[in-house]
Amino acid sequence: MIILRTLLENNLSRNRSLTAEHGLSFLVEAGDKKILFDCSAGKAARKNAEKMHVSLKDVDYVVLSHSHYDHAGGYPDMVFHGVCAPLVTGPRFFEEKYARDGDKYTYLGCGFGPEFPEKRGISHLVCEDKCRLFDGCYAVGGFERTYAFEKPPARFVRRTADGMAADDFPDEICLVIEDDRGLIVIAGCSHPGILNMIETVRSRFGRPVYAIFGGSHLEEADEARLKATMDKLRDMGIGMVGFNHCTGDAAQERMRAEEEGGTVYTHLKTGDCIFL
Repeated sequence: MIILRTLLENNLSRNRSLTAEHGLSFLVEAGDKKILFDCSAGKAARKNAEKMHVSLKDVDYVVLSHSHYDHAGGYPDMVFHGVCAPLVTGPRFFEEKYARDGDKYTYLGCGFGPEFPEKRGISHLVCEDKCRLFDGCYAVGGFERTYAFEKPPARFVRRTADGMAADDFPDEICLVIEDDRGLIVIAGCSHPGILNMIETVRSRFGRPVYAIFGGSHLEEADEARLKATMDKLRDMGIGMVGFNHCTGDAAQERMRAEEEGGTVYTHLKTGDCIFL
């Protein structure tokens, strides 16, 4: 059985003892293995895990989808409280991330550098393409840009040795789990484009995607992009979609309206779990 537990997301579910904040964190259990996928921004995800009666100290891997604070900023707190599993990121994870507003830049990065895990004896794996974590479970990055209309917002930039550059998110990775029904994909924010990521996964594994969960970054998508995305998801024959975090209300409403198309849509809120 595969269990996906939403430790933290922007919204609360029916369990009002938990804490919601802008961010994302999942605990993934696949057989006897456990993966902490994203750590949100601060302490809330860890404290929610305690209230959900799940341990994070025995996770086998920590996978950070990209280095924005709302996905990676809570990692140091996890480490200070006993999480010492190997860390998996994409390349150039530690480049400084910013949001540009005219002449002003707002820091959006994770808040720690490569020396943080190194000083604590935590191994750091960099996934540039397809990295096997254990049988049937992989980190995937280096996404092909098949759909030209899927572009990160222009305000996202990163500081490089040559100055500020548009952020095309070379550090973004996702988690892929093989299942008899197809591939299960868990994404953080899908900055390279949710369709680009799914197409890359399908191509590299030569198998269809059965389910996808996490952030889709459709909150700023216009009507044309929303329609194109929903049409393509339906054409791909994906059985279950559990988007949250940066997906946006308009996309969630469209998904609820499209449920008769054969795909099950759900909004995974803080405390919500999926048993596959």
